[in-house]
Amino acid sequence: MKKRIAATILILGNMAVASGTYYATDGFPYAPAAGQPGSTAIHMDSATFVAWADGYENYEFGTHLAPQWKFPAKALGEAEGEIGEIVSLGRGGRITLVFSGGISDGPGADFAVFENAFSDSFLELAYVEVSSDGTNFTRFPGYSWSTAEDAAAETINPTLVKGLAGKYRQGYGMPFDLDDLRRAYEAQLVGNTDFTNSFAGALTNMYPLLDLSHVSHVRLVDVVGDGTATDAAGFQVYDPYPTISSAGFDLDAIGVINQPAPTGLLQAILFDPIPHQKLAFGSVELQATADSGLPVSYSIQSGSATVAADVLSFTGTGVVEVVANQAGNTFYAPASPVLHSFHVAEEIQHIFVELLPNQLQSGGTIQMNAYASSGLPVLMEVYEGPAAVMIGETNHVLDLANETGDVTLRAYQPGDATHAPAEDVFVEFEIVEAGASNAPLTLVQWAVLHSVSANGLADSDSDGVIDFQEFIMGGDPSLGTDRPLPVIGNSVDAYGRPSVTFEYSFDRTALGRCWISRSDDLSVWTNAVPEVLEQNEDGDLLHLKVQFPADVTSGFFRLLFEEQ
Repeated sequence: MKKRIAATILILGNMAVASGTYYATDGFPYAPAAGQPGSTAIHMDSATFVAWADGYENYEFGTHLAPQWKFPAKALGEAEGEIGEIVSLGRGGRITLVFSGGISDGPGADFAVFENAFSDSFLELAYVEVSSDGTNFTRFPGYSWSTAEDAAAETINPTLVKGLAGKYRQGYGMPFDLDDLRRAYEAQLVGNTDFTNSFAGALTNMYPLLDLSHVSHVRLVDVVGDGTATDAAGFQVYDPYPTISSAGFDLDAIGVINQPAPTGLLQAILFDPIPHQKLAFGSVELQATADSGLPVSYSIQSGSATVAADVLSFTGTGVVEVVANQAGNTFYAPASPVLHSFHVAEEIQHIFVELLPNQLQSGGTIQMNAYASSGLPVLMEVYEGPAAVMIGETNHVLDLANETGDVTLRAYQPGDATHAPAEDVFVEFEIVEAGASNAPLTLVQWAVLHSVSANGLADSDSDGVIDFQEFIMGGDPSLGTDRPLPVIGNSVDAYGRPSVTFEYSFDRTALGRCWISRSDDLSVWTNAVPEVLEQNEDGDLLHLKVQFPADVTSGFFRLLFEEQ
């Protein structure tokens, strides 16, 4: 195992690429970070992508990985560019993604791998391997000039990394050109490489089994960043280490740039995600369609379930993965399969987080209120925002940064032996300067602004809505035709059960809170935990539509308001 020293990097700067060779010094220093001149990063919204991975195999997660990051289906389809929408490999883990339409060697890069790095220097790396049969894989030559000191400081310079996935920040893909494998193989045959004997031997044996015109599988193998892993030349590879919870490479997606020409008309499958299911439901009806009008078939990739026609039946608890397929016919090419995963459990649950008004730039703390319908503790974390920190996951105290900006919080409940995980809930607010147009107001400040009494129980415009309710729900206390009232209705939930719905508004410039409680007898009231169906923004006014599942639709409900 060899170790590079920093002084060598300075000597080898700006090396040209020699024809018929493959060395670590070729093109050094390498392409810089996304957005900089000379970068090869490709944004996830680029029109160059013609397809995305539509299946996976052999997900073997490594160590130091929490359960919420072990969902390989999150790597399928288009890149999300969001921190939580990934599958983590764990230390030394691996995963193989499948491309039903294939990847072919064409002009320039042929595919790109997306990681979720939150900066240009916190780069978690992975080896990239390709196969035409799902069995024999050829690895891209990868090089890294980073040092242990770089890894300890969590400052990996993209110009020191080549041929490894994870080189670019979230939302930007690292491109790979299949022709690089041809160049590496041909250079190795004449001895013009710096490859180790083991890498050269693997390349010599595997490359002849690869069809560059039709690659069907891409495998990613996490690089353990403590220096035990080596690059193609045998030098130690470093990246941020140790990391926990979501350790190792975090895969968002793999996008296809060059694809073999289809042999018929294109078609696509439309298949909505399946919510988590109660075992007692027994089955769920699958409702995928193909835009060609051809019938869709289903198969179980994993889990305790069977499928007949369009009915998926549960045979036990756990994660179920179902694939929708359309094989094509004389006129249509096969559609890309669509895979969805969901949990089957004894009970299902959902989360409700009380909305939070905008906060003044002060550096203080605020209390969040979050509930799960199961009664299990809700966990919360800062998803993004200006250095806000959650003090503990379950006590929901947020330590605000003394700076302005948008903050997004993620609430989650991973489930237990009885309950399926809840769908994540995201809550947004803004930290603003005092005096800003969207700065939060107390009831007294709001009353002065509208020239009404600070007695929140008054009805200044005689519209039947008290001023405090207008304050919280974004009403105008001087306009009698403006009556912000909750709307109650009946609906059917995602499982076909009758439900009660509430629609109401919340003004994020009002320093207050609102929540819903329920009673059977109008004397004893308890917090209700509704499920959010819709949440829309109109400036600083949030419009919500929530529902209560069938088992709590009887009784009485009330919407409560409180000044913060």
